[in-house]
Amino acid sequence: MTNSTKRLALPVLLAAGVLTSACSFSGGTEDAGAATSIAGTSSSAAATTPAATTSAAAPTTSSAPVVTAAPESSDPQPTTAGGPDRCHTSELTGSLSEGDAAAGNRYATLTLTNTGGEVCTVYGYGGLGLVGPGGSVVPSTQERVPAQDGSGGGRTTLQPGDSVSAQLHWTVVATGPEPTTGQCEATPSELTVIPPNETDSLTVAWTAGPVCDMGRIQQTPYA
Repeated sequence: MTNSTKRLALPVLLAAGVLTSACSFSGGTEDAGAATSIAGTSSSAAATTPAATTSAAAPTTSSAPVVTAAPESSDPQPTTAGGPDRCHTSELTGSLSEGDAAAGNRYATLTLTNTGGEVCTVYGYGGLGLVGPGGSVVPSTQERVPAQDGSGGGRTTLQPGDSVSAQLHWTVVATGPEPTTGQCEATPSELTVIPPNETDSLTVAWTAGPVCDMGRIQQTPYA
C-alpha cells in the first residue's frame, strides 16, 4: 500500500468506528427506556397493592357488635331551615321503668325527657350499653328492631317537658357458653344511653338484674 492509500484509509476506518459506537449507544438507550417503563409499571402496581389490602380488610371492622351509638338512618322528615334543632344530650334526662316478665323474657321502657328550655326533635335509636359497679365492664350488645308498625320510627318534636320512649327487651335464660347455674352474666348497675345523633351519653340506673345472651338488648326507635 502506498503512502497515499494509507492516508485515505485512516479516515474511513475512523468514521466506521464512530458509526459502530453510535449504533451500540442507540441500542443501549432503547433498552434503558424499556427497563424504565417496566420499573414504572412495577412501582405503580406496588403502590396500588396497599389500597386494595386496606379495602379488603374494612368489612372485618364493621362486623364488630354495636355497643355505642351507631349511624342513624336518614330522617325522612329532615329539619327545615329555621326549625327546631335535634335534642342534645345536655337537654335530656333519662329514666327506665320495668315492664312485665314472661318465660325468661324481660321488658322495660326507656324514656328521654326534654328538660331544656328549647323545643327540639328526636329521631331514631341512638345507642346504649350496660356498665357494672365502679365502671366495670359488662357484656353489652344493642340490637335495633323496628317499631310495632314495622317502621324505623319518625321524627318527634319535643316541647320542654315532653318525652319520647323506646321499648327494651332481653332474656334471662343462659345462652351459648354462659353458665346455666347462678348468674349468666355480671349484674349491671347502670345503663349508658346516647341519644339519637349525639356522641355524649347520659346514665340511667339499672335495677333489672343480669342480661343473658352476652348482654344483648333489643331496642325499638324512640317515639
